[in-house]
Amino acid sequence: MKKIYRNYWFICLALITLLSCNNDNGEVLFTDTPAERIAQKNGELLNLLLAEPQGYKGVYFPKNDEFGGFTFYMKFNADGTVQTTSDFDSETAIETSSYEVRFGTTAELIFTTRGHVQKLSNPSLPGAIGTGFKGTSVFQYFSNENGVITFRDVRNTDTGRFVFTPTGFTDFDTESVASVTASLANRENFVNSSAVTAFPFLSVENGANLDEYALNYNNVNIFANPTTQAEDGSVKDVEFGMAFTEDGIIINPPLEVNGVAFENFTFDDTSGFEYISTVDGATAKIGYGNVPVTPLDAYAFGVRRNRAWVNRDEPAKSSNAFNNFYTNYDNSLLANYGINIRFILFRSLNDGGQPYLHIFTTGGAFWYDINFTITDGIVVFTPTGATNASPGVTAILQPILDALLGGPSGFYLNSTGSLEGFSNRTFSMINVADPTMEINYWDQ
Repeated sequence: MKKIYRNYWFICLALITLLSCNNDNGEVLFTDTPAERIAQKNGELLNLLLAEPQGYKGVYFPKNDEFGGFTFYMKFNADGTVQTTSDFDSETAIETSSYEVRFGTTAELIFTTRGHVQKLSNPSLPGAIGTGFKGTSVFQYFSNENGVITFRDVRNTDTGRFVFTPTGFTDFDTESVASVTASLANRENFVNSSAVTAFPFLSVENGANLDEYALNYNNVNIFANPTTQAEDGSVKDVEFGMAFTEDGIIINPPLEVNGVAFENFTFDDTSGFEYISTVDGATAKIGYGNVPVTPLDAYAFGVRRNRAWVNRDEPAKSSNAFNNFYTNYDNSLLANYGINIRFILFRSLNDGGQPYLHIFTTGGAFWYDINFTITDGIVVFTPTGATNASPGVTAILQPILDALLGGPSGFYLNSTGSLEGFSNRTFSMINVADPTMEINYWDQ
C-alpha cells in the first residue's frame, strides 16, 4: 500500500512538471533547461556590458525619495575588471576593480571589490553618518532599450535606479575624467556661485498657468523638497533627487505637472542663474531669484530676545557670499592693521534702551547707535551717528558696517531653527537689495 501511495505522488509530480513546461494547447513553452535559461540571461547582460569598447555613462540614484544621484563612467573588460570614475567627490582618478554577472532573482551586476560605487554606501560620510547614501554594490538587470541599460538597486528596488548609456567617447581615459570633473564643478557651482541668492526656486509654466515653488534644496543629500503656498494658506510640495551633469541637471523621479513630465534640465545663464526644461510647450525652471517665492517665516527681531549675535558657530547658515566677504575682510584687517574681529552683536533690542551695534576686535570694542523699524517682515536700520569710534576707525570698519546695516531697502527676516546643541533660536537677515548676502544670527 505504501508503495502504491509513493508511486501515485511520483506520477502527480511528473505530470505537474510536464504541464509547467507547456501552454494550454499542449505546446512546449521552454526548450531549454532552467540552468540554460539562466546562462542565457547572464550572457545577454555580459555581452551588453562588453559591447561598448568606450564604456558607459551611468547615472545612479540610490534612493530617489531621500537622496540625489551621481554620475559614473565605466568600461567593462572580459577579464572581469572594470575601469571606473565618478563625480561623487574630488577623487576622480580612474580606478580598476572587479565585477561579476550572476543570477539572483534575475541577472545581476555585482561590483565585488571596492571602488567608486562603494562610496555611496560609506556610513562615515559627513552629514550621512551611519547610512551614507544607502547605496549598494548589487544591481538587478531590469531592461535594455536601444542600448540603454537600466538596473534596479537591490536595497531600494522601488526608488533606486542605475541607468547606463553608451558614452560615444573616442578616448575613455581622458574624456571620462574630464566629464566627471565638469559635472562635479557644476554641482558645487550650484551652491557656491556668486549668482546664488537666498531664494532658490522651481517654476513650471504651462500656457497661462504659472506655478512657483521655494526649492528647499539640501546640498548634503542633493535633494529638493519644493513647496508652494495657495491663496487659502495650504501648502503643496513635491520631492526629487538631483544629479548634476556637465551642463545640466537630471531629476528623479521626474516632475509631473498636468500630464507633462520634466526630467532633464539644461543650464541657461541668459536670464540669470537657471536650469531649463521644455517639454510639449511647457517650461520648468530651477534656479535662483531675488525675492521670496513663498512667505518667509519672519522672525520677531528685537522682540524675542535682547541681543543678536552674528552666528559664526554655524557658518553654513549664512550665504557663501557673506562668508567669503567676512573671511576676506578679517584677513585684510590682520594684514593691514594687525587686528581681527572677535565677535559682533546687536544689543538693547527690546530692553527699552538705545539699540546699538557692537563690534569687538582684538584692537578694541566699538559701538554704533541705531534705530530700526520692521514692516511686513523687513527690518530697516538707521544709524543715529552716535559712536565711540574715531572717524579713522569708522573708515576701517565701514565695509562690515555696510554689510551688517544694509541700505534703505533693509533685510528680510527668516527663522532658521535652533543653534546646534543649544536652545537659542537662529534667524537670517537677507539683504533685500542684494539677496546673495544672507547673514545668520543667534539670539540671547
